[in-house]
Order: sequence, then C-alpha cells, then structure tokens
Amino acid sequence: MKNALTNQPPFWRKWVLVLPLLTLFACKKDKSGDSQNSGPQSPATLTAKNIQLSTHIKGYYEYLPEGYSSNTASNYPLMIFFHGGGEIGNDSTQLHLVLKNGPLKLVANGSFPTSFTANGRTYKFIILGPQFTSSDDSYPDEVDNIIEYAKKNYRVDKSRIYLTGLSFGAGVAWNYVGRNANYAKKIAAMVPIASYLNDTRDAFKITNGKAAVIAASNLPIWATHNDRDNYCPLSWIVDADSLVKISNRNMKPQPKLTIFNAYGHEGWTQTYDPTFKENNMNVYEWMLQYHR
Repeated sequence: MKNALTNQPPFWRKWVLVLPLLTLFACKKDKSGDSQNSGPQSPATLTAKNIQLSTHIKGYYEYLPEGYSSNTASNYPLMIFFHGGGEIGNDSTQLHLVLKNGPLKLVANGSFPTSFTANGRTYKFIILGPQFTSSDDSYPDEVDNIIEYAKKNYRVDKSRIYLTGLSFGAGVAWNYVGRNANYAKKIAAMVPIASYLNDTRDAFKITNGKAAVIAASNLPIWATHNDRDNYCPLSWIVDADSLVKISNRNMKPQPKLTIFNAYGHEGWTQTYDPTFKENNMNVYEWMLQYHR
C-alpha cells in the first residue's frame, strides 16, 4: 500500500521533504546574542561573590542579565568594570563599595537597561566588578586572570569582552591593554573615564611602548574626562590619546576623547548614564558596535 507521501503529486513530495530541513536551519541560533528568545525569562541577578581571583582581588560583584539562567544556549557580551581608588577594599564587608559608582550602581538602583541594540541586534551584558585590595599597581596580569576566569565560568561571547573603569580603574584598563598584544586583542572596546595615568608612576603612565601596543591592536577607545579635573589632570589623557594616534596613524577606529566642560574629578555619572549619547549612541551601544 502506498503511504500518504507517495499519494501526493510530485511537487508536493519535494516540498514535504524540503520544509523540515528549512525549519531545522531556521531554528539554528547565533549564540552571540539572545534577542530571539521569546519564552519566559529568568530574572536579572546582582550577587556578591566572595571568591579570591588573584593576590589583590578577593571578591567581585556579578550581574547576570534577564534570561541568563533560562536561555542556557546563549552566550553574552561581558563588561568588566574597574572601580576607583575610593572603593578599594580588603574583605567581604567592604565589597559593597563596588556598587558606589558606574554601571553596577545603575543595576543596584534599577536604572540599568535590560538590553541594548547595536547594528540592528539586541544584546544583554554580563557585568563583573572586581574589587582591588590596593591601588599600588595597575595589576595587568591579575586583570587577565579575571578575563580567563570569566571565560571558563560564564557563558561569555569571547569576541565581545569590554573594559570600562573610572579614575584608578580607568588606569587599570589602559595599562592592561598596553601590557602586550595578546592582552589588547582580547578586548573588543574600552571606555576609560577620568583616567589615572600618573606620568610619575611607571605602573600607570602610558609610555611610547604601551601606546604602540594599543595602536597596533586597533582597539576602539572612547575616553571621557572633565576639563578641570583637579586630581587627574586633563593632560594625562590628552597625552595618552595623542601617543596612541601618533603610534599608528592608520588605526581604525581612531581613539575618541570627549572632554566635559566641568570642574572636579568626576565625569563617570554622565558617561555611564544611558541617556547620554554622542552620534545617537550611549557608551554601551557604542561598545557593542565592535567585536573581535
């Protein structure tokens, strides 16, 4: 006896065979984003982690976006936030200081957007905020430990790892990517704010050598700074920006520097505000334009 398929006209037999294959390919998901998920979403979480990641990092805060726990097939962009010198802490009782400023402050007070759109796609960040026990160094090798730890323990899109920080933390970001080419090429973009790039301290000064490493990596950089910063002089970031540009005049994209008409050592409140935009992009959307 003929089955139902063989009783159909020839052209129907062809499409009955092809349609399941089309459906199979259509359901394949790009794991670098999670915009296609339409089912119930697990809630976003902000969790203190008392885990020692390195000699000078004894804990960190972890933000996992909405849907992270339920969408186990998805990978997510990772943003690592480095705090300022005023948020140094030595034990778990001081870890809450990491929430004082930056994107984790926005998460804690409920004003961090659940998602961002870049190049027509929607993304949700994992955010890690490590707390340093000292500001005596910029600790580039310990920063690399954080990145490798995150890649092993979270569903990170390895092509979308972003660094941002303020003051001391901005200096940490600069000096990580200036350490060597391998480190610089792990980062898709960075946003340093009110950068501590003290030209009398080798651990923080951006030298010709560090600038050359950064420039050769074609790392997208958007730095912001107050023009009358009374702690981190504007000259520090202007000199670093110039050195990078001189090191590779064909660098793409060219480093971006926004100077606020403002007094004092700040700038991060405005920079991290999702409503602050240049060229119709906030810093989160700007970072997500880029991947490695």
